[in-house]
Amino acid sequence: MEYYEPESKPKPSSYNSFPLIAGILLVIAGVSSIIIWVPIIVADTTMIEQAVDITQFQQIDPSITIENIKELFNICATVGIIISIFTILGGILSIKRKQWGIALSLSIIGLYGIFPLIIGGILSFIALILIALSRKEFQRLDSN
Repeated sequence: MEYYEPESKPKPSSYNSFPLIAGILLVIAGVSSIIIWVPIIVADTTMIEQAVDITQFQQIDPSITIENIKELFNICATVGIIISIFTILGGILSIKRKQWGIALSLSIIGLYGIFPLIIGGILSFIALILIALSRKEFQRLDSN
């Protein structure tokens, strides 16, 4: 009885791991940003009162309350989580080496998620460069 191996695609000679590295960096940036933003959404007003000096805000506008500040934090956290989800999606596309343009665009969106964690923006920037340099890898796999 003879054993036949299933046909597997040979790796191209110019195969590089840039898209894989970029995808991993984007997923790390997105997940770490979500980890930062979620506690801000679930924080209650007493936690915010301890972290924020409301008197500084009330010097600008005396009608500002701690509830207004919580609403502002919730809006910022929601936008941050949405950006983080896009960053993770870009990482997944990059790992799969599909849709170069979309993966590149989503890594650019990842640059805007730098507020809570500067390292996330740096990781997104490195991933952006790696995705841009590996366009041929995406084209080769997209055309097959």
